Amino acid sequence: MIPQETVEQIRQATDIAQVIGEYVRLKKRGRNFDGLCPFHTEKTPSFKVNTDRQIYHCFGCGKGGNVFSFLMEHDKMSFIEAVRHLARKANITIREAQTDYRREQFERLNYAHQVALEYFQKQLFGPRYSTVLKDYLLGRRQISRENIEYFKLGLSGEEWDGFLRTAKAKELSPEDLLQAGLVVFSEDKQTYYDRFRQRLMIPIFNLSQKPIAFGGRTLKKGEPAKYINSPETPLYFKSQVLYGLNFSRDSIREAGAAYIVEGYFDFISLWQVGVRNVVASSGTAFTPQQARLLARFCDQVYLFFDADSAGQNAALRSVDFLYDAGLEVKVMQTPEGEDPDTVARKFGPERIEELRFTAIGFIPFRVKKVRLQETGIIAKEKLVKELSALASKIGDPTRRSLFIEEAAQTLSVNTSLLLMAAPQLDAEDRQAVNRKARQHQIEMQYLSLLLANQGSIDYALEAVAPEDLDSKELHRLYLAMIQQYRSLGLLNANRLVESLADDTAISLLTEIASSEWEPDLVESETRRYVQQITERKRKRIRADLQKQLAEAEATGDHDKANALLVQLKSFGL
Repeated sequence: MIPQETVEQIRQATDIAQVIGEYVRLKKRGRNFDGLCPFHTEKTPSFKVNTDRQIYHCFGCGKGGNVFSFLMEHDKMSFIEAVRHLARKANITIREAQTDYRREQFERLNYAHQVALEYFQKQLFGPRYSTVLKDYLLGRRQISRENIEYFKLGLSGEEWDGFLRTAKAKELSPEDLLQAGLVVFSEDKQTYYDRFRQRLMIPIFNLSQKPIAFGGRTLKKGEPAKYINSPETPLYFKSQVLYGLNFSRDSIREAGAAYIVEGYFDFISLWQVGVRNVVASSGTAFTPQQARLLARFCDQVYLFFDADSAGQNAALRSVDFLYDAGLEVKVMQTPEGEDPDTVARKFGPERIEELRFTAIGFIPFRVKKVRLQETGIIAKEKLVKELSALASKIGDPTRRSLFIEEAAQTLSVNTSLLLMAAPQLDAEDRQAVNRKARQHQIEMQYLSLLLANQGSIDYALEAVAPEDLDSKELHRLYLAMIQQYRSLGLLNANRLVESLADDTAISLLTEIASSEWEPDLVESETRRYVQQITERKRKRIRADLQKQLAEAEATGDHDKANALLVQLKSFGL
């Protein structure tokens, strides 16, 4: 629905590094940038942004693409949404038919959540539930009206279908709302009703500031479920979202560290007293995806949980994935009977800073906790096994060694007790893997040189056919490159991204397009790699003919043997 020339105009007006830099801490390396990948857990940066070709690629997980595909992958936008989003940033007007959005699944879900957000806010600020606003939020929770509005808090009323009726008036069907997780279908009564009723509503946003889910705190006494949250939907995967990160990511990036709290109100209370580099785990242990997400913005985290056992256990459940994501972990020891919310409201930011200053590393924290519960050899054995397992998850060898050394010193044991042996390939397997890897690298370099070649590459395309490449994935990519070259007379990786049908091909494309070559060497290197591939092709054909010759001679088929000998002579045998 958007003209291709408009897409190209938006593409040309957009700096991919600037867009991705809003989500990832990028560091300039020459003309390009690198940072921690937003799509997988890593400790050292393998995510590269190529500004010349306006593409990105992660050499760890393989994700890659252009600025449109980044927004589609990261923020679950449709292509149309990504184009519109970038058009707004570039102040480019799009002329298109206005019938698109209802057909786009993500847009329908986004629209449903926006309608819900406005409905819940209207309920909270209406006269019917004024006591909730006055007595609970402004009074008991001591949240300012400014922050109530800033975090867009709301309220779901007592009616079973209040939101449902409002949403229908906004042209949202019950099926739309069910998919968005905002209503529930009763099998017994064969009818739909609101998921959230008589609850204070806390909207959860993605990093593009769009509401994607809700947390609801009960306002009804005796309710068994204190909180209920939106179910997972195509927009919302709870394992990949941290509450408040959309508000705090800039402060976290600036500080290089983040406080991790447990609940929504812990977050809001810290924010209100000026502690802005904070995120909430929403009452669950961290997941690998959440840890990886946070590692994009900082290097260190402070676990700031309740003083009771539940809070301490949440800290312990979180630490594995935080370390695995390359984060330095410290534990803030909250006074007995307190939690981050009450500390912030009663004592303010000065007390939080004191607790941060006296925070201890995870290893001494864990050792202290175990030794308070049990002593002797069994306790030490438990800690050795636990910390050694944790060390094995730290990918960076330097950090792993330092972790093991600290653990050994803390436990007063030899480091050998904590070392874990890594499984090794046998020599034959290693040789086979190396041979395959070398050939794959040759083919990757060949395609990379074609993308870097600004002149004619007809001679290369004639000498090397797609079937000459061992890799099926590179075979398909090569076909797409040939097709683009034949139709446009050039190769453009940025535009080629959108013509590829699968993520594997896009990943390969962005990886090879990220390679840099000296311009003066591109032509000679291209010819060298063409020669390597064609020579390998000759050797493979020759080996196959020799095998057939041996079989023909073994069976006494002299005519076939003679014919094969003639063919072999053409290969210099």
